[in-house]
Amino acid sequence: MNSPIQLKTSKPTRTGKLLPIAALGIAGTLYAVNLNRRRKTAVSTHSRMLKNIEQDAKQISLEWKGLNRPYRVFRGKELIYEGMEPKLVDQNLVPGTLYTYCIETLDDHGNPKDRMRIQTTTSVDFKERDNILEDLLITTIVTQGQIGFEWEPIEGVSEYSIFRNGIKLETVTSCAFTDKGIDDDKNYTYMIKAKRPLQRSDQLKWDLKSVVSNVVGAIKKDSSTEMAADEEFSITKKVGPLRELLKSPQKSKSKNGNWQLRYTTFLKEEWLKNPNAASEDQIFKGDHRTFDPESSEFRTRSDVFIDTDNPSALLSKATGKTEAFTKKQEQVESASSSGEGFQLEKVLTDDDRVQFHLNHSVSNPLVVSPAIDYHVCGTFYKDKEFDLVGIHDQAPEHEIYLKEPGRDEWQVIHQTQSKGLEMMADPMANHYWRYSTFTN
Repeated sequence: MNSPIQLKTSKPTRTGKLLPIAALGIAGTLYAVNLNRRRKTAVSTHSRMLKNIEQDAKQISLEWKGLNRPYRVFRGKELIYEGMEPKLVDQNLVPGTLYTYCIETLDDHGNPKDRMRIQTTTSVDFKERDNILEDLLITTIVTQGQIGFEWEPIEGVSEYSIFRNGIKLETVTSCAFTDKGIDDDKNYTYMIKAKRPLQRSDQLKWDLKSVVSNVVGAIKKDSSTEMAADEEFSITKKVGPLRELLKSPQKSKSKNGNWQLRYTTFLKEEWLKNPNAASEDQIFKGDHRTFDPESSEFRTRSDVFIDTDNPSALLSKATGKTEAFTKKQEQVESASSSGEGFQLEKVLTDDDRVQFHLNHSVSNPLVVSPAIDYHVCGTFYKDKEFDLVGIHDQAPEHEIYLKEPGRDEWQVIHQTQSKGLEMMADPMANHYWRYSTFTN
């Protein structure tokens, strides 16, 4: 069902003017708004131009380094501010929504002398407890020859490793990073990686998780206590060429259409031993492969088809055949899991975006065993930006790919190796991931 369109009007600042704009809103019942709760993505900014940014559920405050010049600020393509004061408060926004700003410094003739673009989100008051990355505030700042990131701290994480195009750049203890000397004509993909011990927010639940994880880590030959008890985080941001990003917002063109998200789980092994020695099913056949978006060998596969022209999301699901054998590799039985463990939920659509939640919990159809569990929240915007957030067991292999509108090749979103099938048990540590873009 389409959400209602609400007309929003920004308020003027002291020395400049905020221009009225129309903002698309999701139904208010989905959010509880507390205007007094402001959050910052980092204690301080490393950006050459941006001094401060604060977000709450309905407004974003920006302050940049002033040059005693007139400024012009766009939100998306809409001009929302003109004035001499190097700051603004953009109000009446939608909670949990991605916004992009372009700040122009003008010369004496009113022409852009310098340009900076910022991508950030408004906050939400009720954060997801199952996946902290889903509502984590992340800000990306681009200027000439420079890309910067700021993010909210993850509780329990003391350091973050920064990668660019798969190559490690450095490890930081702050929640900010700036990459300088950027080639304005290249795409860049950054990843922020982190680990933390299992959290103790619900003391009884997390104590159980910690105990079980440590026991598994101690008795499993090819793992360690630390591996079994550590939650893992990976945050990926794809940034388009600065030459394109720093063009005038009035010259940008929206691109939208049909997307395809593919999420596959598989077993890389050829054969797997059943840990239950009393079972007649002694060996299970694996998928015996590496990462491959088109492979026909898998445990489960979800395809979500997203249409941003006619806002909708549809799910296609499939399960591979599970085959059990004796020690002599004589087949005992085979079956495929039902599709009941796949659910596409909370599909929200408006004229600006499509958002959905994909839940997955599928078990071995032949024996009692833990399910393969994962959850994905996807948001696809009409300006061709997208934001994917997920959580999954650290087993088996997980691979996620995306086809963009008008393109046939698969883009790698997320790939992880299995850390052992016992990691599928409910008390074990999970992997949290997020992939978003700043390309238009």
